[in-house]
Amino acid sequence: MKKALPLIILCCLGVIIYSNTFQNSFQFDDVPYIVKNLNIRNPADLGAIWHNWPTRFVAFFTLALNYYFHGLDPFGYHLTNIIIHIGSAILVWRLILLTFSTPVVKKDKISSHSSLIALLVALIFLCHPIQTESVTYIYQRFASLAGFLYLLSLTLYVKSRLSEISGDSISKTRFLYILSLSFGIVAMFTKEHAFTLPLMVVLYELCFLMKDRRIQWNKILPFLVILSIIPILLFTTKPPTFVDIERMSEQPVAARYYLLTQLRVMVTYIRLLFIPLNQNLDYDYPVSRSLAEPATLASAILLVVILVFAIRNLSRYRLISFGIFWFFLTLLPESSVVPLGDLIFEHRLYLPSAGYSLFLVSAAYYLIGKRSLRSMTVMLLIVVTFYSILAYSRNFVWRDHFSLWNDAVYRSPGKARPYNNRGAAYNKQGNYDLAFSDFNQAIKLRPDFALPYSNRGSVYARKGNYDQAISDFNQAIKLRPDFAEPYSNRGFAYSNKGNYDLALSDLNQAIRIGPNLSEPYNNRGNVYARKGNYDQAISDFNQAIKLNPNYATAYNNRGAAYNKQGNYDLALLDFNQAIRIQPNFSEHYNNRGFAYLKKGEYDKALADFNQAIKLNPNYAKPYNNRGAAYTVKGNYDLALLDFNQAINIDPNNAEPYINRGAAYTVKGNYGQAISDLNKAINIDPNNAAAYNNRAVAYFSKHEYEKAWEDVRKAEALGKEADPKFLRTLEEASGRQR
Repeated sequence: MKKALPLIILCCLGVIIYSNTFQNSFQFDDVPYIVKNLNIRNPADLGAIWHNWPTRFVAFFTLALNYYFHGLDPFGYHLTNIIIHIGSAILVWRLILLTFSTPVVKKDKISSHSSLIALLVALIFLCHPIQTESVTYIYQRFASLAGFLYLLSLTLYVKSRLSEISGDSISKTRFLYILSLSFGIVAMFTKEHAFTLPLMVVLYELCFLMKDRRIQWNKILPFLVILSIIPILLFTTKPPTFVDIERMSEQPVAARYYLLTQLRVMVTYIRLLFIPLNQNLDYDYPVSRSLAEPATLASAILLVVILVFAIRNLSRYRLISFGIFWFFLTLLPESSVVPLGDLIFEHRLYLPSAGYSLFLVSAAYYLIGKRSLRSMTVMLLIVVTFYSILAYSRNFVWRDHFSLWNDAVYRSPGKARPYNNRGAAYNKQGNYDLAFSDFNQAIKLRPDFALPYSNRGSVYARKGNYDQAISDFNQAIKLRPDFAEPYSNRGFAYSNKGNYDLALSDLNQAIRIGPNLSEPYNNRGNVYARKGNYDQAISDFNQAIKLNPNYATAYNNRGAAYNKQGNYDLALLDFNQAIRIQPNFSEHYNNRGFAYLKKGEYDKALADFNQAIKLNPNYAKPYNNRGAAYTVKGNYDLALLDFNQAINIDPNNAEPYINRGAAYTVKGNYGQAISDLNKAINIDPNNAAAYNNRAVAYFSKHEYEKAWEDVRKAEALGKEADPKFLRTLEEASGRQR
């Protein structure tokens, strides 16, 4: 039990700290790389996963397994990330324990407290709030899983070397070594920063295992061979990482000054490790352009002083020095001369934080623990508690899209991306004015940023200002011609203006650029539906749903197309699915109610229309449809109230005028009926139903010539009058059609 206690403590604390993350939504890069990523839909399709991103094959394979077992329920993804992080903390604990067994460290007095020191190091690593970006942010499993495999490989290597030193059997030593090398290779296919693992093996040998100033190169050489895996993969497969580096290298300013900026970034990282306050997903970090800049020069001097201290004190404070070396070495891939698109990200500290944890605990021992171990322990447990509270609190920021980007806007008010992304969150919530304001600010801060133009155009389109929307989409396309989204959005705007040919042209282009995007297929399906081509519309909605099985809008639109075809049972299945995915969206209930209405299930229809109105009292269609249901049930007074409300909300829609006119006709108020039908025809001169209904009203007033005139107009528009009504009209008027 005593041996298992550290494991129990680490597991329990890890679960507690991250217990508030299980229902956090998919964020940022989660959307393109998980939610919309067709390549991870089937874990058995290894070819698709490989071609997705070869240097991150293993991490994507785990995401494919998550998708297989959990679909797009974030719970399983978060659970996996937490398990990986706890596993990493256990490996840190085990690695430190093994380090205390190395020949040079076990002679030091500190080794008599190895169990306590190892546990404290693991606790600092586990609970540090800087880890939240690698644990709570699902996509950054790449950092945590690569870190886990990195630690596992190194721990097995150290175990194999200690086994060899202690005289264990050759088979045991060889087995441990092969396992170490194997997991090292797996790490190379998880994320690119595993590149430093062979160098870490060399560093560990130099610090702890070197005998008589000689290194056993026969043990290290195989690791140096696997060092070539990542460069070869990058240059032969050109995954997104390589494309990013290549793009940045083409920008002389960014490439030239990346290293200079990283001098300051590393100091920021050190500050974040010691004092993890004001964390931020999207730092607004200025580029350093000269070593002579005071902040850059001061950072360079500080980093050199830290490294010199570590080198000079290696023999005296070996664990402290190793922690410092660990920090710098594991940062090397992302904080050196290789330019990346973003200057600073907190998830890049996942592995370096292990070095910080070792440094902090070891320094605390030499400064305090040698005199009072109890005082040191209490102090570090206070730090663990402080870090744990901060980490737990930070997880709430990751709750949803809005909370994350609202925090980023607060911390980076001069950067465009947070405003754009918060605007997208407002847009999704229906807060169009706030979304519009954020997109304007993003454009003001960065006029060459295509995305906020496309997003602002979407807001204009939702407000019915299609000309201004198209202007924004044009600008987005001008700035970024290979960007599918503005083509899709412009197609949507053209469709609403009735320019179906232009709409189809844009949507076809969007699909050519982004064949795995669901929105262009959904938008093209809407165009086909408006043109009356329901089979083609349904085909596009099918593809949109295939690409995004949780796309509620596509289910709703396909259901609407089935309604038009009279396939009400299929329509109901789709509306049920849309409601399951998006239970608080009124349009789904309205459309399902319409299907029930057509099937004659009036009580179910009324229940859905009531729910649609409850969710959105300013939505005209469910009032109109509920009025139609009341009409069928003979409740004309209730029907008239609903038609009145529909007209008040949307006075430019012909449908409620037609329905109210029909209700007035039944009640014998023919003059009011004709007035309503006149308004409907003024709004929509090609509405055959309005002419047919007005013909009935004229007939009821014995104005047979006007009734015949409306019958002919309806027929010219392709709407045959009811045969029974025609026979009655013929008999009453004394003439044939």
